[in-house]
Amino acid sequence: MLLQWHEESGDLEALQAEWSALLPRCATNTVFLTWEWQRAWWAAFGAEKHLRLLTTRDDDGNLQAIVPLFVQQTLLDPRAALPDINIENPLSLDQGESYQTLHLIGGSEVSDYLDILAPADVHAHTCAALLDALAEMEGWQIMDLHSLPAASPTVQILPEQARVHGWEVEVAREDVCPIIDLPATWDEYLAQRLDGKKRHELRRKMRKAERETDVNWYWVDTAELERGLQVFFELHRASHPDKEDFMTPRMEGFFRDIVHAAQERGWLRLAVLRYHAEAVASYLCFDYGGDRLIYNSGFDLSTYASLSPGVVLLGYMIHDAIQNGCGQFDFLQGDERYKYDFGATDTEVMRVFIRR
Repeated sequence: MLLQWHEESGDLEALQAEWSALLPRCATNTVFLTWEWQRAWWAAFGAEKHLRLLTTRDDDGNLQAIVPLFVQQTLLDPRAALPDINIENPLSLDQGESYQTLHLIGGSEVSDYLDILAPADVHAHTCAALLDALAEMEGWQIMDLHSLPAASPTVQILPEQARVHGWEVEVAREDVCPIIDLPATWDEYLAQRLDGKKRHELRRKMRKAERETDVNWYWVDTAELERGLQVFFELHRASHPDKEDFMTPRMEGFFRDIVHAAQERGWLRLAVLRYHAEAVASYLCFDYGGDRLIYNSGFDLSTYASLSPGVVLLGYMIHDAIQNGCGQFDFLQGDERYKYDFGATDTEVMRVFIRR
């Protein structure tokens, strides 16, 4: 196994073709690990961070694995076994101490699944090679990996091997991603995924909107993408003060970058719902790997709150996902009540925190 550290942004750019060929064979294959997503995140949030991306190759030079890391100076609470951290919008800690910390490209706030890029048959070897290489590397104190799917081999293998090195390890559930396993038809979804009360409520809200207003929903196409994005941002900021604070100019730039990249690759699904020709809800989604991922949303409840625009649009999108043969409807991170009202059940994402 041949190891190489990549520390220049140009190295990330140069890996595009090999990265895209490797990912479909990896134990975790998600839109958040695509070269397009990782490049966009690094372009938006990579300032004052230092790339530490590891590649492994076989003796013939064929790419086997990618470990997309970076190192930064991070303020952490030294008293906490598992300190709070926000990579995109760093926390301000009055009594924090500064540590050189390794993270996965993709951060902690905008990428719902992250991981080492490695096929299952080389995963253990990749983790061992990574930790051996890190043992020889100066200039880091903590490795903090976020948003690891609980089913990933990394969650079990990396902590076991890190403890062999004598390092302290904390593994914890970071969040949940509620998911609906979609049946073959809408009627089966209503009958099998929803109990009587939830089924009645969904039908009632969708019929009420269709009865009391002129309902129109659509996927934004390429010709209307800029206008559709503007509608999404307006509705997103109108939804809640926290969302307005979240959508900084830098964050908006990141969103625009991933939306355009996803549109080019055929992954983008940007939905808009209109009542009486007025945009009242929008969902930014991705269709990837046969599943539909519900990434972010915006609503204007000032006029039509009684007509439940968010619920109505989700109902249409689930119906559409079933018609298009999607296997899962993934709400991504967060345990908001409405996700379970649609019949979702939890999967977990984990955090692995290693102190050298």
